[in-house]
Amino acid sequence: MTDTNKTDKRGEKNHMKDERVFSTARIARISIMSALSLIGSFVPFPSPVGTIGFDSCPGFIAAFLFGANEGSMVLLIGHLVTVSVHGSPLGIMHIPIALGMGLTGWLAGLTRKRFGLIYAVVISILVNTLLFPLATPVIGWGGALSLVPYLFVVSSLNVIVAAICSKSAESAIILAEREKH
Repeated sequence: MTDTNKTDKRGEKNHMKDERVFSTARIARISIMSALSLIGSFVPFPSPVGTIGFDSCPGFIAAFLFGANEGSMVLLIGHLVTVSVHGSPLGIMHIPIALGMGLTGWLAGLTRKRFGLIYAVVISILVNTLLFPLATPVIGWGGALSLVPYLFVVSSLNVIVAAICSKSAESAIILAEREKH
């Protein structure tokens, strides 16, 4: 594990650790954030399918704080854990949806690293909302299109809360580092 307190393209310092393999700390972070996804799933939003809730917020926090790979893993695992506990109204289609969530987390982390948090928020909301066609084999185009407003609102809430939490965590890390010196 190497410290990457280097300045990136935007002139911001990266205060997270660069881990190229699955270390114990990385596995623990993914596990804890995935467990938080399950807890967030108990805050559902009224929708035509019962699995839309606050379960993706920890995945976006992981993407914004720790990067594309961890965000991807947490969102994928978080979705699978959520449907395993709450049921899977879309049946087998939850597998491609989980993969889509993983892709969303990867794009969120990559966009955060390359372009900044605001762009990552916008991309995350758009990509997460645009996963609606994955439900068409089960509920048809009409049903899938009816999900769009729900997905947009819930995606926005999850991503905005994640952005606030990750920015707060980064500020706390910076303060802690200043106190050391």
